[in-house]
Amino acid sequence: MNSALIGAGHVPVRPVGHPTLIERVSRRAGLALVAWSRRAEQRHSREHLAEQHERRLVAEQLREERFRAVALARLL
Repeated sequence: MNSALIGAGHVPVRPVGHPTLIERVSRRAGLALVAWSRRAEQRHSREHLAEQHERRLVAEQLREERFRAVALARLL
C-alpha cells in the first residue's frame, strides 16, 4: 500500500442545513418553473388537451410505421 497518499489533510466541509446562495437560487428557480408549467397547463381547455393527446397518439403511430418501414428495408 502506498502510504504517501494517506495523510492528514484539510477537507473543507460545508455545514449541513445551510444551503449556499447558488443552491437557494437554483431551488427557487426550479420551483418557479414548475409553478409556471402548471399554470400554463391549467390555461388550456379540455378540448385543447384532448386534441394534443390525439396528436401525440397519431405521432406515435407514424413513428412506429416509419420504424417498421426502415427495419423491413434493412432486412431486404
